[in-house]
Amino acid sequence: MLDSALRVKLENVKKLIRRNAKVPLEKVLAKLHPADIALIVSNLSDLDRKKIWSFITDRSRVAEIILEMDDVDIVRIFEEMDPKMAASLLSEMESDDASYVLRLIPKEKQQSFLQYISKDELLDVEELLHYPEDSAGAIMNTAYFAMHSDTTVKEATRLLHKAEHLEMVFYLYVIDDEKRLVGVLSLRQLILNPPEKKLSEVMITDVVSVSVMDKEDYVADLVEKYDLLALPVVDEHHRLCGIITVDDVIDIIRDKASEDIYTMAGVKQEEMMFDNQPLKIARIRLPWLLITFVGELFAGFVITYFQGRVQDFLVFSTFMPIVMAMGGNVGSQSATIIIRGAALGRIDLSNVFKVVFREVRVGAVMGIVIGVLLGIVAPLWNGDVRIGVIVGTAIFFAMLFASFTGAFVPIVLMKMKLDPAVASTPFITAFNDVTGLTIYFTVSMLLLMIL
Repeated sequence: MLDSALRVKLENVKKLIRRNAKVPLEKVLAKLHPADIALIVSNLSDLDRKKIWSFITDRSRVAEIILEMDDVDIVRIFEEMDPKMAASLLSEMESDDASYVLRLIPKEKQQSFLQYISKDELLDVEELLHYPEDSAGAIMNTAYFAMHSDTTVKEATRLLHKAEHLEMVFYLYVIDDEKRLVGVLSLRQLILNPPEKKLSEVMITDVVSVSVMDKEDYVADLVEKYDLLALPVVDEHHRLCGIITVDDVIDIIRDKASEDIYTMAGVKQEEMMFDNQPLKIARIRLPWLLITFVGELFAGFVITYFQGRVQDFLVFSTFMPIVMAMGGNVGSQSATIIIRGAALGRIDLSNVFKVVFREVRVGAVMGIVIGVLLGIVAPLWNGDVRIGVIVGTAIFFAMLFASFTGAFVPIVLMKMKLDPAVASTPFITAFNDVTGLTIYFTVSMLLLMIL
């Protein structure tokens, strides 16, 4: 999002591009952070966006700017680019960033770029592409700082001064003769220890690490739990393969949060790649809408079934929208709390009864409040106090059951090792419409017989 200062710079950039004022434009862009330039580029017209790249001669800076852009813009830029130029930009990126970009691009385009990348760089990138997309191996950086355990503090410090090619050095990793990870120490520990000491004498041997095949979510959980700036990645023999830095973890958390939000809404993140292709976007969204459609058909059958069986049906039908809305909202709230709590490790799924019972109690409290309010308002329609008692009680039970299903469905999915986000708003809403109306009319019918 553009703030007021960046909006002024955007207008200035637009004017300079149209005047072909290369030198002034270079000076303006040189003072901006790559992330700010990326925002400016994304807000330019197609014509101005193509022109601006000719004003930035430093390819490494172009690569930095592109990496700050949204996935859909990255794909568009590389698909429009000459393969040789694309390969040169990929060569300017760290191996993990280059592999990330290549994963976004169709396979046929990938090959046209890879043929122009040097053999050494190609080996690193292809190694990362070999791992599953959501694994630690796929996002690790193969450029890291590691020393043998027999190295002295003085020698390690001297070698660190020469490590200009490394993007970020937060920790010094210690390895043995087999390149197995045996220890770690921070740069502060390195500086404060006597120069003659060996790394094996000052290192921490209890190293927090992940396997190349571990999931991204697990990586993010470890970084959050131990407040790490980087995390070493090892293979099945505990050999050091790379590191994952905190900036990559932030991207993981952001992407995961976005994915959950999209899924809870019944859409998919991949449709961002088809921003100008409504047919493809509609094809992605339709399955969830069809679930809702089928659910609402069943709700219609429920209404038809009770229509000839419940006395004063017209009065009770007046409150159907409230029952459906309250049930859907309560179920969605419970599902969201359970999914988010489980993701953050704040909900213990080993005790399912306790988790579900808590949500049912919350649903009961809300059901009582809404039931009492509806019980007071309902008699205004026909002056019959009995109607207030009946609909108030009925909506209480409907909301109670909705809170149960909203909590229980995600837990069942998690126990089955499935993504709980599939218990999204469309599914929960459709399910609770059917069950809510069934409970509502059943309770109403029974109470009419008693009162």
